[in-house]
Formats: sequence, structure tokens, C-alpha cells
Amino acid sequence: MNEIRINNFQELHEALERYRKDNRWMFRGHGNADWKLLPKAGRAPFDKTDDERMFRAWQRRSVEFLSPRPGNEWEWLAIAQHHGLATRLLDWTYQPLVAAFFATTSQDNCDAHIYCFKADQIYEKTDGSPFEADTLAKYKPHTVASRIVRQGGLFTLHPDPATPLDKSKSKKDTLELIVIDQEYRKLLPFELSHYGINHSSIFPDLDGLSNHINWFTSNNEYWITKEPGSDGI
Repeated sequence: MNEIRINNFQELHEALERYRKDNRWMFRGHGNADWKLLPKAGRAPFDKTDDERMFRAWQRRSVEFLSPRPGNEWEWLAIAQHHGLATRLLDWTYQPLVAAFFATTSQDNCDAHIYCFKADQIYEKTDGSPFEADTLAKYKPHTVASRIVRQGGLFTLHPDPATPLDKSKSKKDTLELIVIDQEYRKLLPFELSHYGINHSSIFPDLDGLSNHINWFTSNNEYWITKEPGSDGI
């Protein structure tokens, strides 16, 4: 797997240049270098259960909260994933700086990772069941949630959730890695926020706004200027 290490924003910009002219690339941020490319249904303790059975239970009980209801089973699964259910979908984004945000929001004292993936296959016909799909491939949902749109979100679907993507991808798929040095990861969230990538922009609701202001307040010493109106919130 091709790998590049970055230590500042200029190096990050240069690393991302190679992906600019091919919109098939998608990105995923990991705050801990030890995390595997596994959907939640393939991680402990969820890997000990039948993820389809859990999804059916979620689907049956979720109808009271959804109006209008999703148009097909793929959209149901995307909404379940979006709201935290352990599914066989893995989140990605078309926006590399969004991936960088998710890679650096935690306080882990280690390198962070941005995975760059180009899938050879895409699920375009979604009239069947995602649980009958037998190929690891990209899935682009319709507008089922505003956060997914704001984050440039899409998914890979994993027929075997317990097998990491780097082990289950085909020879025609391409996986690359950008490693954010553990020292630089402390600074990168501030630089991303300067360019409009923060909790408030990625999560367009009151929770996102509250998290952004809490983050700003808890890191207030970063900003040297204390003049009225210069807080940047």
C-alpha cells in the first residue's frame, strides 16, 4: 500500500493533489493508527451477532421516527448506519479535509490516518437487498440525511463485515494511506477550522454548534488576539 507521512498543512495539501482530478477517490479518517478498516458490524462485540437480524429489529421499531420512510432497503441501511447502528456499511467521504477532521478530533497520542480508496465496483442498482450483495463495493446513497450530504458521505458495503477492507478488496481496487504525524495532529484541527471544517459545519444542527463552541472555549489559549469580535466563532 502506497504511504506518505505529513508534518504540516503544506505537505497535506501536496499529498492530496494527486487525488484531485479523479473523483472516484474517497477518504476515511482514523484517529488511531491501530484501527482496522472494518465496519462496525465486524468489530467486537457486534461480530458475534447476526447484523441482518439486528437491522431487521431496528427497522421494525424505527418506523415511528421516520417520515417519509426510506424508498428501499439500501436507504434503510444507510439511515441505520448514520444513526449509529452496527451495520456492514463503512463510512467514507469525497472530501479529504472532512476525513482529516475525523482523523484528528480525538486526543490520541499517536499518528492519525487518512485512508484513500478507489473502488472498482459500485452498487448502482439498489432494488434488491444489501444482505444479498456478495462484492465489496461503493454505495452512494440518496439524500437520506443532511449530515451525509454536508459531509460528502458515501459508503463501502462489506459482505463479510469481519474481514478488513485491505484483506477483502479486489486487485482492481486501490488503497493508499496518508499518515498524519502525532505532533502535527494536535495543530491540524485549528487549521481545518480556519478553512471552515469543524463540528459546526460538518454537523449542521444544534449538537454540532454546541460541540464547536465547546471546542473553541476549551482551546481558547490557541488564539493570541483577544480583541472584541475576533473570536472567530
